[in-house]
Amino acid sequence: MTAIEHRPQNLPLAAVTFDREQLDLIKTQIAPGATDGELALFVQQAKRTGLDPFSRQIYAVMREQSVKEGNQWTKVQKMTIQVAIDGFRLIAERTGKYAGQVGPEWCGPDGKWVDVWLKKEAPSAARVGVLRSDFKEPLYGVARFDAYASKKQDGSLMGLWAKMPDVMIAKCAEAQALRRAFPNDLSGLYTSDEMQQADNPAPASQQAQSSRTVDVTRQVAQAVNPDAALEAWVLKIGEAGAKIAALGGRERAVAALAYYPDWRRDVGQAKAAYEALCEVGRQIKADLAAQEEPPFDIAPAEELLLSDGQRKALCAHASRAGAKTSEDRAALWGYALNSIKPEGTKTLTAEQATILLDTFSGLDNHEAEQMLAEARQAFKATAQVA
Repeated sequence: MTAIEHRPQNLPLAAVTFDREQLDLIKTQIAPGATDGELALFVQQAKRTGLDPFSRQIYAVMREQSVKEGNQWTKVQKMTIQVAIDGFRLIAERTGKYAGQVGPEWCGPDGKWVDVWLKKEAPSAARVGVLRSDFKEPLYGVARFDAYASKKQDGSLMGLWAKMPDVMIAKCAEAQALRRAFPNDLSGLYTSDEMQQADNPAPASQQAQSSRTVDVTRQVAQAVNPDAALEAWVLKIGEAGAKIAALGGRERAVAALAYYPDWRRDVGQAKAAYEALCEVGRQIKADLAAQEEPPFDIAPAEELLLSDGQRKALCAHASRAGAKTSEDRAALWGYALNSIKPEGTKTLTAEQATILLDTFSGLDNHEAEQMLAEARQAFKATAQVA
């Protein structure tokens, strides 16, 4: 049990203000891709909580969400505000009623709680009790591993959830306990460790059902509105064009579309134009693969590369971890993604960049430096074996 005694009551929050230069840094480095409205919301939350975004106590994460525009569902990036576990502890301490913690403790499938987890497999759950000066008993938060663990498409654990599962689930339990003990101060705030499971892929059966639902909805829409078929093809052409442009083939895509001048008005031409763009994409991939010494691994056509904002944010995380070379950064990304090889920054996909930003946003500087040291060691061992 850890206890904190003789705390002054209701510590006042330090005034949080940002000048124009700091707001620009928040926009480009801490909340890249955020709209002006989202940026204003983030700044307001920082002021309300008294947390410092430049110390990684509070930060923004851009997540892909589906929104309906007319008869079509499209993917857009929306900002979510997250707080580091250190930020939770600071807010609790400032209330003057925080008196320490009990735990953490872990249990396996047998439900027996232990104060240190020594097994190789991940624990089933963790719990942490928060003490308040005006509580008679600790208030516990319990987190099940399956409910919070971040997973890949194949179901395997991702990033730090695979390397230190006991630490990750304990942080989720602590955040839950602190939020229960101080609801007025922490209501609506969540840590990155709690939110990483939001990006877990849906089960295959659910994905199949979702796909069928979309197909049926499209068929019904087309039966009611003949123009819906044309709208669907136009949307697909736009998506294909964006992917080709990301591979540097914008001019080739424009040239292919020039053969079908009425693709925006004629279903037959739209379908043919889409097939032509697909062929352009295949040709570009083949050309890139045929290069004798390609500078980077090329991302597949169906995956968009990371944005400039994501690249800058990742480089900032790499710098605070102590990475000084491209080899260090590649080892760091590969290790965090559980890859068998280093991952060059410019070859990361937008999805991989989102995973990395979520992972590193939850790490303090010491944890980031430790991950870099482990990454260097891991890939050094791999190179020696090879």
